[in-house]
Parts: sequence; C-alpha cells; structure tokens
Amino acid sequence: MQFNLKAQLYKKNGLNMCFRIFVVVLSAAIYSLSVVWFLEPANLLATGFTAISQVLNRLLNLIHINVPIGIFALILNIPVCVFGYKYVSHKFIIFTVLSVVIQSILLIGFIPTPAFVDNIKNDRLFLAIIAGLLSGAGIGIALRYGTSTGGVDVISQAINLRKGYSIGVISMMVNIVLAIIGGIIDKDPTTTLYTFIYIIIANLVVDKIHTAYNYLRIDVITSKKEEVSQALIDGIKRGCTIMDVQGAYTRVDKFDVFMVISSYELFRAKSIINKVDPQAFIMVLPVKRIIGAFFKHTII
Repeated sequence: MQFNLKAQLYKKNGLNMCFRIFVVVLSAAIYSLSVVWFLEPANLLATGFTAISQVLNRLLNLIHINVPIGIFALILNIPVCVFGYKYVSHKFIIFTVLSVVIQSILLIGFIPTPAFVDNIKNDRLFLAIIAGLLSGAGIGIALRYGTSTGGVDVISQAINLRKGYSIGVISMMVNIVLAIIGGIIDKDPTTTLYTFIYIIIANLVVDKIHTAYNYLRIDVITSKKEEVSQALIDGIKRGCTIMDVQGAYTRVDKFDVFMVISSYELFRAKSIINKVDPQAFIMVLPVKRIIGAFFKHTII
C-alpha cells in the first residue's frame, strides 16, 4: 500500500515536472518568435535584456560588426541567473536557465522568418501589436507557472519576494529609455513611438495572465471546519480564521473558514478544499491591500 502511494507520488511529480518543462519551452518559443518574426522585421525593440541586446547589436552594426542578439541575451542573463539562484528559488532559476538557452538559440537566427512577414513588414503598427500580444503571452505564461523569460523578470521576483514591492515602474522607465535610444540609433522617431505601443500591449497581456502577487481572500462555507482548515494550513502554509455562520434560508449552522492568499495559490487552494469537502461553498474576493505580516512564499 505504502509502495503504491510512493509510486503515485513519483508519477505525479514526474508529470508536473514534464508539464513545467513544456511551459518553459512554449513560453520561451512564443517570446523569441515574437522578437524574430515581428519586432526585428519592423526594426522595433523588445523589453528588458532583449532590448538591451538589440541596442548593442545595432550599435556594433554601425561599425560593421555583427553579433547576434541571442549571444548578448545569453551573456547578460548569466549574472542575473546566479543572483536569482541565491535570492529567488533554485528550481525557478533552473527553469529560467532552460528558457534563456532556448531564447538565445532562437534569437541567434536559427529559425527562418516566415514568408508572410515580408508582405507586412512595412506595417509597423500591425507588427507592434502582434509582437506585444505574443511576447506578453510568453512572459505571462512563464511567470504564471513559476518560471520566467530571464532578465528583469528575475530581478523583479527577487525584490518582490524579499522587499514586498514591485519594480514595475522602474522597469517601465528603463524600457522607455531603451525605446528612445532605439529611435536615436535609427534616426527615426516612429521607431520609439511604435515601440511604446508594443510595450503597452505586452504589459497589458502580462497583467491579464500573470497575477502572482495580487492578493485574494477565500471564504469556505463548510460543515467540516477542522478538516478544511487543517488541510489549507498544511497545503498552503498560511494561517486561517474560522467563524460561525448560519444559512438564512436553511437555518443550518456552518462555518466560514477564510484565508488570504496570493492568487497564484488559488488553484491549489481550490483543489485542497474540493478534496476535503466537495460540498463546500467557496467565495473568492480581491484584497487591495494588506497591512501587517504576510509572508510571500518562494515561487516554487
């Protein structure tokens, strides 16, 4: 019996690992192809370290030296991944390293640009919009499932976990400066303007997909207060509160077990509750602000 339980656990962990690797490969490919197929043909910049890599590539091109974007991206991410390994999570960085390697290979130019891109490469607005949708999806998917596309994402996660605040504003300012530099290098202000459009769309998509550090309150109306509360404490590693409640229609006495979580923990919480009490009534409410101790768990 115990052997079967261990076998099931190993199988579950193995499937989870395979799924995470699939997510890493998918998100890295989506992000990289958005750069290679849409941003580069439109002569626009991405964000973060990829944008820095593009700027370095274009500066060297001015003196007739061509170093692929992927090489710069790989070199820039090495110290950041070392930093993230120490301050974020070992597994998080292992997956991130895999993502960075895939991106670097694709950004070097091993994947040819489709023929249809040549027909629309003069429509920079369309290319900026499509690139924003794709790269935002790639970054958002990676962050949602506990990894990243590297670069600024790793720094953001480290600061958020340790200091409790986001560097989103700083990141946006850096991207704006890079977009302006890109326009100066190209001697074309529209490069900056279209890059701004790309950045805005990409950030909107990331925000819709990745909500890891938004707070939620879950209220579980149940008759199994001990089982549900203990399962949540063991599974989520957070405290919870129990209140006596009564149904106004049925007049049946029950309990409200409520807990504040990060929204990336919601799926796990629902699974735990449904396993313990399939008849439980669950409410999920947004929490705008928390004052006091709220421990941010490591992303993995």
